[in-house]
Amino acid sequence: MHISELVLDDFKSFGRKTRIPFYEDFTVITGPNGSGKSNIIDGVLFALGLARTRGIRAEKLTDLIYNPGHEDGGDRSGPREASVTVVLDNADGTLDRSQVVNAAGTEDVGDVDEIAVKRRVKETEDNYYSYYYLNGRSVNLSDIRDLLAQAGVTPEGYNVVMQGDVTEIINMSAGQRRTIIDEIAGVAEFDAKKEDAYEELDVVEERIDEADLRIEEKEARLDQLEDERETALEYQSLREEKAEYEGYLKAAELEEKRAALERTGKRIEAKAQELADRQGTLDGKAAAVDELEDELDALTREIERKGEDEQLRIKGEIEEIKGEIGRLEATIENQEEKIEAAEAERREAFVALDGKTEELDDLHDEIRSIKVEKASVKGDIEEKEAELADVEAEIESVDTEFDELKEELAERKAALEDTKTARNDAQREKDRLLDEARRRSNRISEAQAELEAAHDRVPNLKAELSDLHGELDRAEKNHEKIEAAIADLREEKAALSDQLDDIEDDLRAKQNEYAELEARASRDGDDSWPRAVTTVLNAGIDGVHGAVGQLGSVDAEYATACETAAGGRLANVVVDDDGVGSACIDYLKSRNAGRATFLPITEMDRRGLPSKPTHPGVVDFARDLVDYDDRYAGVFSYVLGSTLVVEDMETARQFMGDYRMVTLDGDLVEKSGAMTGGSGGGSRYSFTKGGKGRLERLAEEISSLEDDRRRVREEIRNVESRLDDARDRKSDAADRVRDLEADIEDVRAEVEAASTEISELEDELDDLRSERDEVDAEMADLEDRIVALDDDVEGIETEIGALEDELADSRVPELTTRKEAIEDEIDELNGRMDDLDARLNETQVAVEYAEEAVDDLESTIEAAKARKAEAEERIEAVEADIADHEATLEEKRAAIEDLEDELADLKVERRDLQADLREARAERDEARERVAEVESRIEELEGEGERLEWEIDELEDEVGDYDPDAIPDHDEVEATVERLETEMGALEPVNMLAIEEYDEVEAALDDLQERRDTLVDERDAIAERIEGYEAKKKETFMEAFDAIDAHFRDIFERLSAGTGELHLENEADPFDGGLTMKAEPGDKPIQRLDAMSGGEKSLTALAFIFAIQRHNPAPFYALDEVDAFLDAANAERVGEMVDDLAGDAQFVVVSHRSALLDRSERAIGVTMQGDNVSAVTGIRLDGEREVPADD
Repeated sequence: MHISELVLDDFKSFGRKTRIPFYEDFTVITGPNGSGKSNIIDGVLFALGLARTRGIRAEKLTDLIYNPGHEDGGDRSGPREASVTVVLDNADGTLDRSQVVNAAGTEDVGDVDEIAVKRRVKETEDNYYSYYYLNGRSVNLSDIRDLLAQAGVTPEGYNVVMQGDVTEIINMSAGQRRTIIDEIAGVAEFDAKKEDAYEELDVVEERIDEADLRIEEKEARLDQLEDERETALEYQSLREEKAEYEGYLKAAELEEKRAALERTGKRIEAKAQELADRQGTLDGKAAAVDELEDELDALTREIERKGEDEQLRIKGEIEEIKGEIGRLEATIENQEEKIEAAEAERREAFVALDGKTEELDDLHDEIRSIKVEKASVKGDIEEKEAELADVEAEIESVDTEFDELKEELAERKAALEDTKTARNDAQREKDRLLDEARRRSNRISEAQAELEAAHDRVPNLKAELSDLHGELDRAEKNHEKIEAAIADLREEKAALSDQLDDIEDDLRAKQNEYAELEARASRDGDDSWPRAVTTVLNAGIDGVHGAVGQLGSVDAEYATACETAAGGRLANVVVDDDGVGSACIDYLKSRNAGRATFLPITEMDRRGLPSKPTHPGVVDFARDLVDYDDRYAGVFSYVLGSTLVVEDMETARQFMGDYRMVTLDGDLVEKSGAMTGGSGGGSRYSFTKGGKGRLERLAEEISSLEDDRRRVREEIRNVESRLDDARDRKSDAADRVRDLEADIEDVRAEVEAASTEISELEDELDDLRSERDEVDAEMADLEDRIVALDDDVEGIETEIGALEDELADSRVPELTTRKEAIEDEIDELNGRMDDLDARLNETQVAVEYAEEAVDDLESTIEAAKARKAEAEERIEAVEADIADHEATLEEKRAAIEDLEDELADLKVERRDLQADLREARAERDEARERVAEVESRIEELEGEGERLEWEIDELEDEVGDYDPDAIPDHDEVEATVERLETEMGALEPVNMLAIEEYDEVEAALDDLQERRDTLVDERDAIAERIEGYEAKKKETFMEAFDAIDAHFRDIFERLSAGTGELHLENEADPFDGGLTMKAEPGDKPIQRLDAMSGGEKSLTALAFIFAIQRHNPAPFYALDEVDAFLDAANAERVGEMVDDLAGDAQFVVVSHRSALLDRSERAIGVTMQGDNVSAVTGIRLDGEREVPADD
């Protein structure tokens, strides 16, 4: 594979499209400084994506677009762009078709024997864009790089060496120089695998920690349950003995219950009689209320009918009448505009009529003038014809020998005259027809102009109609929108009312929770820590920092999430070291104060966090949301781990299995997939450093809810105000709809009139075009006839010429000449006569046109008068309609006043009735309360009786058949029960579930221990895998280093006649040190790169680059003035090296030096032309010029 062609289009200094052919050999590009030769190498870098922008000497991509560098050339309108295409010859199959298809993403890539890689940069006014193409298919940079990498062309392989690359290697630090070997060896793959393994290790260790915590909890629980289990067994024995003695008590209790049941039955009978008396009184009061309510409902319906419904109906009719009056007034305005338009048209027609009358007078004067002149010319013709007759008579008398010839000549001349006359007649007829055709064409043009004007007017009218329809639609939509807005406002008011109810419910709930927490805080202490934690915190032990919750703070927004993530660990106590922790445990044991968990700062490792997902629902890691002192970083790393805070459960489900997550509401999702959530999220403990614990946050929430309640109430008042405004806008919108409907009717009439005019003009145009076609056909016939007559005249004149030649010896020719002169004069006069006839015809045609125009103008005047009269009549009719509507409007207003008076009387009557109803309801409610009291008491007694019956049944079942005499003494029974209760009380509180729970916890502990052992094995396996990656990484690096070092030694020896080697600063751990180059050029001692001269440094850096290229061979290389800092001798050696290497790969080198030029197979020259445009010329070294490379 090699580069076969490079195409530069507006790229840097190549301001026009330039094609540069390359061959599979050693090519040198040369030219003066500043000619743009290095831009060729920049083009290869740019197209193949082998360098960043600064690597091709540009601050940004748009700097690569050709710019002539002066004001005239720099101001180009529209987008600017540049492109570079590198054509690769792939005939040797370096890349197969499947690789190209995979990179292009399509089978449509053409023949892959030639691969075209193109890159285009485009600048617009707002931004710039870069595009890549592979065989014409759009691709990404990664696609290009992956494809080229398969051919051995990579950015780190130094396929293209720029001017600064040699200097860059010289100036690199040892560490940077080593990273070159890193990239070539590909050790990043092992780093990535190690990173993944470390992440797995963190997860496993976190699970081990979790297992240790749970094992610790289970063991602690077992210790606690062991004592509880023994106590529960003792308690169970005492309880069984107590149950036996309580059976004796139940028999006595049964007798008491039976007596109580009998007493309760008698009291129920007495209360039933009292209830019957009070119910009779209530029924009478309720009947009176029902009667008053019926009267009030009837009166209210009457008020609504006459007040709201009837008034609304009449007001609606009033609004409709107002709208109709508005529409009629708009109609009057429209008709008045029509009158003004008709009057203006009539005045314009009168003015035009005066002009046409004057034009007619002028035309008649011109006709008379033409006729006088025509009579004068006719007299001259008659005189010449008489003179001609005399000459002809003289010719006849002078020579009689040629009578026959003369007679024949006379006949031919007569025939000539007849033919000319016929031709002139035909020409005059043609002129007349031409005038007629011109007149019709003018009329066609006028009619077309009128038609176009009418057509133009119709769209305007339709546009106006459309606008009016649009405005009507908008007005109707506005009306509907206002109605919808009113409905929305009503819904909004209802929604706000619901919201207010919800806020008040939340407020009550928060206030209750606050009161409960406040009471608990008063009982247990401000922080409600466990007793053991409080004991340690109050003991004043040195090295105790406080509970975890006391050492961190978090914004209220994230408090629930972070406290849920920490859970019970918030109550863990932070101490200096394990010694302090052990002392605290001893202190708790000495006071029997319970158990607590202690976190030694010295044992808490700060663990790194994995990368945070870039998802909009992800908030942050909980550890980053909590504010704490840096010395507690290890503690909070343990407490919160890598728990990720997300907005909601939906986001958490997307990352389930990858992270331990907690939502802002306090729902917890474990990495294992276990989910914990529901109502009442959060932990019983909270972060309190710097102040706000659970109580403070609840107080803030209550305050916020109270603010919300005030805000919602204010919003409800605003909505009610907006409802009133919306009702007013609805009335205005209805008026606007009616006005627009009237305007639409007027415009629609104008559209119909314009359409009628268009139809008439189109019919007239068809007639005029038909007439013009007929005239054109007649003119064509005349044209053919005139041509034939011209041919006849030419033939006759030829015959006359022959006859006159025969008469040349006599006086006939002289007389004939005289005769011909006279005939010419006659012809001239006849021509003048023809011209006068043409002018006369033209003037007469103009007269006809003027007379037609006068008729049209008179018709226009009459039509305008008619339209004006019609509009005036329409105005009178509309004004009469307006008067009728205004009269109706006054009647409606009077009706509303009458309704309002009647409504006022009805409302007074309703108020009186409402007062009576309130009094009756009060009496009814009082009677109802008295009935309810008795019913409630009866229900209590019946409930008590049912309870006694149930208790008796229960006691009978428990006691069974018994002999009252066999029951021990009651005092003895009570004493025994009391003793047993005392013994049981001494044991309480007793966890009776401890027996069963102890077995369950013990089984769970065994399971946890087994799972922990599995996790430990997994952790050890991951650690071994990490060690393997590290070893493989070093092995891979050293293989690449040893190979490149060997190449470097060989190449440096060839270039400098000395020795050189690559040296690792830390051979045991090469990644912990850098890479230096040691060399012994010629007879000099061994020295490091820093101690060498400039030329020696360049030569050494070049040897390093050539060694890299030899290690990773590629099909082609490009070098840009890499010999710039070499002396002649070293340049010769580099030239020899490149010449040798060119046998295995294509080399394109930019250079001035003869050492490279002399060894190259071909050279390409670059020059700078006008407008700062680089031009390319191919040159053969044998002196023969090639075809220029520029297109």
